[in-house]
Amino acid sequence: MNNKLINREKWDINKISENKEFYYSCLPEHRKTAAVSLAAVSASANNLEYVPDYILNRDICRAALSAKDAEYYILPQIPFPDVQKEGIKKFSSDGGSAFIVHSFIDISDAQMAQDAVKADAYCIQLVPDKLITADLCKTALQHPEVDKKVLDFIPERYRNIPGVKKMAEEKFGNNPEQRETSIPPKRKGLSIN
Repeated sequence: MNNKLINREKWDINKISENKEFYYSCLPEHRKTAAVSLAAVSASANNLEYVPDYILNRDICRAALSAKDAEYYILPQIPFPDVQKEGIKKFSSDGGSAFIVHSFIDISDAQMAQDAVKADAYCIQLVPDKLITADLCKTALQHPEVDKKVLDFIPERYRNIPGVKKMAEEKFGNNPEQRETSIPPKRKGLSIN
């Protein structure tokens, strides 16, 4: 029985090497074994979406990240935060926008939040409220490419903390709360009599 299964896997892997769409378009779920799934995501990262949950493991996810066609949009399909972090590092070092790469994941811990905001100050808007701290707000304000608009994403409760307020004032002037554009004054309308 084992030999028959191995022969079937070899046949399926061979078909995948001939046509990377075979995995999701023709292969029934009961034949999507760990070995076949590993071969499928190695041939095309897009096959990761079709790997059954009970088969999905870190090795399969890492193989998808290493596939030639791997792109940041596969990150949400990776249920392992440590492997997601590897993907973030890969796509960011390949020249991907830090904001776009981080927008495809759930920032799940303080280190991920810190790394995201260090890479792009605007990532602070992607950080769950429970992970935002005064230090994280300072990190956003210290980013070399930060502009005044980032203040819109710093929660109100942190804007008046002395260290955050001071940094914002030093960076953007004495009144960091003031927006770059002001609301035009109301004009009296013309009445028709």
